[in-house]
Formats: sequence, structure tokens, C-alpha cells
Amino acid sequence: MDLQVRSEVRGSWTVVAVEGELDADTVPVLSDHLEGTTGGQVVVDLSGVPFMDTTGLSLMLDWHRRLDAAGGQFRMACLQPSVHKLFRLTELTEVMRIHDTIASATAQ
Repeated sequence: MDLQVRSEVRGSWTVVAVEGELDADTVPVLSDHLEGTTGGQVVVDLSGVPFMDTTGLSLMLDWHRRLDAAGGQFRMACLQPSVHKLFRLTELTEVMRIHDTIASATAQ
């Protein structure tokens, strides 16, 4: 399955919508897209991601750390149950900002 990624600006936030499985084969697509984002406030909409492996998890953690170190913000929203479970099992729900909706993720 190909990974589809698109972005839109909502206020001061760049919302990156992802559709497809996020794994070792597709992570470079999202990584390249994130490299091209402007601004220091990014929300990744994972509502269209039914599966994520540890490669995707590592990418999310890397961007969280990157933006945090630069004084920005990185959030995720709309995780499907299987993807949310991966974050819970690795206890990253305690570290990263995960929201149920895009609206709550982009609220200051």
C-alpha cells in the first residue's frame, strides 16, 4: 500500500494528514514530507493509518524531540486503536502529545 501525505496550514499549525501503512518501506515518504514543512508547530493526523511499526514510531519520536529542542511543538491526532496501542505499550503516551481530534491538537 502506498503512503499518501498532504499538508495544510491551520492558523499557526501545519497539519500533515497521512493515509496508508507506516512502516520501514513508507517512512521515508513521510520523513521527506516533514522535512519540507515550515514553521515550528506540526500536527500529524494519523486517522488514515491503520498500521504503524517501530520505524514509524521512531520517526514520530524523532520529530517530537526535534521540534521540542527548537522551541516548537509536535503533536499527533486521531490515532486508530492499533496505532494508539503501540504508543501505550512503549509508554510514549507519557512523553508525546496525542489528541483525539485535530481541533484539540491545534488549540493553544
